[in-house]
Amino acid sequence: MSRNSLSVSFPYLFRSRHGIWYARLVVPEEKRNAIGKGELRKSLETRDRLEAVRRSWEVLQLLSKVVEGSSSQTITTPYTDKKYPKEVVRVSGTAPKQIPKAPVLSSVVASFCREKLVQRAWSPHTEQHNRSTFSELIKVVGDVEITKFNRSLSLKYKQYIIKNNSKLSVTTLNKKLTRVSAMMQWAVPHYDVTNPMIGLSIKITSKVKASNQREALTDIQVKQLLTAIPDVSELSRPFKAWIPRLALYTGARIGELSQLYLDDFTVIDGHPCILIRAVHPDQTIKTPTSERAIPIHPKLIAMGLLQFVEWQRSLGHQRLFPELTKNFDRGYSHQVSKWFSTFKGKLGWTNVETLHGIRHSVATQLKRKEFNSDLVAGLLGHSHGSITFDRYGKEYKVENLLKVVTALDWE
Repeated sequence: MSRNSLSVSFPYLFRSRHGIWYARLVVPEEKRNAIGKGELRKSLETRDRLEAVRRSWEVLQLLSKVVEGSSSQTITTPYTDKKYPKEVVRVSGTAPKQIPKAPVLSSVVASFCREKLVQRAWSPHTEQHNRSTFSELIKVVGDVEITKFNRSLSLKYKQYIIKNNSKLSVTTLNKKLTRVSAMMQWAVPHYDVTNPMIGLSIKITSKVKASNQREALTDIQVKQLLTAIPDVSELSRPFKAWIPRLALYTGARIGELSQLYLDDFTVIDGHPCILIRAVHPDQTIKTPTSERAIPIHPKLIAMGLLQFVEWQRSLGHQRLFPELTKNFDRGYSHQVSKWFSTFKGKLGWTNVETLHGIRHSVATQLKRKEFNSDLVAGLLGHSHGSITFDRYGKEYKVENLLKVVTALDWE
């Protein structure tokens, strides 16, 4: 960053032609006659930009006291750079006055959360988890100034969550660390601090591969599920019949399927498709890359999915599953998960098997069939890319995704 560009961002800093950073404070017009200067400067005795920002808080407070001071005062600092001798500022003024300190963690967290909500980057459920994590962080390390949240405090927090959350998986523990790291990464350009959370994620050993942290349903379990769930002719609570089948033949998240509207079903390039998007006020998507079009599997069409859509439309419904009510934190999927947690007991399954495991099963089957990872990411809504509905990336054309979808076979 150039000297000029930094001065625009941080007008209280400037760098000399020798590369030494200085803190500077503009003297109010009414004080200039008494002080004899329009600006006070003090060497920060460092060539490092981030160190200069850190030191500037203390020096600016001292300079402010000089401007408002009632007697002659000498500015000295604790820095011991022998090569660059300390400068002395002697001025007079009136009463001492402190300038604001660096914001504390709770203030930074509040600003971070406010921006994420404005961006609509978080669902209510995500917001709840983030705020809970940040509250835990402040409880452990204290509501310190953002400039004092260093590596030592970061390690203190990491050790705390490991010690006090022994029943949580490595994935869940890492999510806590990642949330704090994301907040600090956001703070880097806003408060010119460093991110001490970088590199603190808990390493996953070869015994616990990332792909095994959440169990995919086996082929036998999938067949068992298809046999046990209600037939598609079920009309009183049709989500029980359709959502597991939709998940198996689309790879979509349960939350995405639970919130579908009838206008999310359309035809693109001659193929019936489901639009995964958030165009209605009560719809959310996990990330921008989650927005996509999924060609409808021929087996779903043969099961009567399109007829079911038209039936719901004829009844005057707007949503595909109007029987589902929205939970504030977990959206429409909460009711589905609650049903399945009871239903799977009839199958003799444990807490390890979940409806989300279907999504892992889809990814596993496509991986075994050696499909291009980008295409699979496009189908699942992962971060390799996204689909917009006016123009598609070449590898995400519906006709290409249709080949991936039709490869799914659970018989």
